[in-house]
Amino acid sequence: MTYRDKQSGRTLIELMIALAIGLFIISSAIGVMMSNRQTYTMTEGLSRIQEAARTGFELLARDIREAGLNSCGGAQQFVNVLNNPDSLWWTRWNGGLRGYGDDEAFAGAPFGTGAGQRVAGTAALHVMRGGSQVYTVAAHDATAQIISLSPDSGTLAASDLAIVCNFSQASLFQITGVDATTIRHAAEGTPGNCSRGLGFSDPPDCSTTGQTYTYEDNAVVMSLQSLAWYVGYNGRTSTTSMSLYRVAPTNDSGTLSLVTEEVIDGVVDLQIAYLVEGGTDYVAAGAVTDWNAVVGVRLQLVIEEPDRPAAVTDRVRRTLTHVITLRNRMA
Repeated sequence: MTYRDKQSGRTLIELMIALAIGLFIISSAIGVMMSNRQTYTMTEGLSRIQEAARTGFELLARDIREAGLNSCGGAQQFVNVLNNPDSLWWTRWNGGLRGYGDDEAFAGAPFGTGAGQRVAGTAALHVMRGGSQVYTVAAHDATAQIISLSPDSGTLAASDLAIVCNFSQASLFQITGVDATTIRHAAEGTPGNCSRGLGFSDPPDCSTTGQTYTYEDNAVVMSLQSLAWYVGYNGRTSTTSMSLYRVAPTNDSGTLSLVTEEVIDGVVDLQIAYLVEGGTDYVAAGAVTDWNAVVGVRLQLVIEEPDRPAAVTDRVRRTLTHVITLRNRMA
């Protein structure tokens, strides 16, 4: 037997088969890895959407449930003694709730494509309610326009919009002065009070004295919460370009100014329908003729995963619906 006869090896066919099997195993492993990565990305996207929906609905529901609510109840006579309340959306009382359809202009969030501007085709909602911190009236000198509080004026500040009420009536006014235990409601300020009186009349009496009304001991005072929700452009181009926004007036050292806050990114649409007392179907904002008669609100949010690059065209997107009832309007 020669040396050549002792040599052994693999044929070209065997080598090709081995390579084919190896490539198949490698491609299968890569396929499993890519599938797992895609599943992880989708699961993470769905988790972000669920988180955004839960937070958005919770914040919106908290405001909507208390629309028009104050610590004296929501059925008493209500008077707004601010100067020209219709000229500023955040001082205009509409029973505490006012919706704007997807094609209806709203001064608090004008349509546009700039950062913070409202996305065309989306709805907006304005809510007004009493603040959660309540102060008890110890005495009210209607002539001197001074309300004494017990034990003190707390966080109330000059220029704050406030509500004072008992179970007969409520008055919306601007605080024109504050010290440790008192607040003032003179006919001054910006936007200011049109009258020094806080009494009810329809329309409000904006003469110098107005309708004099004295709030008795144990009436209450609270700040006014006036805010609006809408979907706007966030100015980012690397990821999703739309977010859920809230805009509200803020007292900055005695000057009221509007502050717009981005609350949740990835919200690309907001649609709102309303249930009117006695009705059986939810209707669009344009079909509501009396906002005081709205007893339910149906929200629809369209949310997409916010962190994926803008070039990605197959983002996970979901449409979610939530129904809210107004606490102070339920029989």
